[in-house]
Amino acid sequence: MYSIQERLGLSTEAIEGSAWQWACMLRVAIPGKVLSFDTDKQVCVVQPMIQELVLLPPPGATNTSQNIPTSVTIKPIQDVIPIMMRVPGWSITFPISVGTECLLIFADMCIDGWWQSGNISSQLDRRRHDLSDAFALFGPWSQPNKISNYSTSSLQIRSDDQATLIELAPNVINIKADTITIQGKQINITGSTNVDIEGNSTTKIDGKVFISHLHSGVSTGGSDTGPVV
Repeated sequence: MYSIQERLGLSTEAIEGSAWQWACMLRVAIPGKVLSFDTDKQVCVVQPMIQELVLLPPPGATNTSQNIPTSVTIKPIQDVIPIMMRVPGWSITFPISVGTECLLIFADMCIDGWWQSGNISSQLDRRRHDLSDAFALFGPWSQPNKISNYSTSSLQIRSDDQATLIELAPNVINIKADTITIQGKQINITGSTNVDIEGNSTTKIDGKVFISHLHSGVSTGGSDTGPVV
């Protein structure tokens, strides 16, 4: 039995070379770093962090046969859409800043129509897997930016130095910060056994110092004291 290559007189090298050329034009994903973030449009300018290896003529070359592999930095990509946890009415946002690492993902087709309208849209351009149709998925990091004291036993929302921390472990929730503010029309705190409130300096309830507060109208006997002063 003759193979297709043998029937058509094609060499494996030629087929592999053609496949390689197609693969080089197919954009899928690449690590990137944020150069800027527009909080109004909510898009980023991202620098791809892997250089493209292309064949370029050396200085003074007169023909393409002298081309040599050369690493070329890809230009920053404009209007990159960030990917975060979001559904209608609810969002989890991150403070994107210059230098934030991400993973660039390139859409199968032109996303311009959808991005502008939010509706099902026709392709405004026939481009496929193009650099201009990028999304930035935040989360990947390089070794120089790895997290210290990574927990394998709890879910954490934390600052890198762990000075601010919300931690969920089995049957335990820990909250740590210099200042913690809870606001609501009604706040209920219930403990089936104990509720402990401790302050190293001053503990207030409705603006009154709890430990050293005074009562007015104090009298001996079985009478009730007056309100907190």
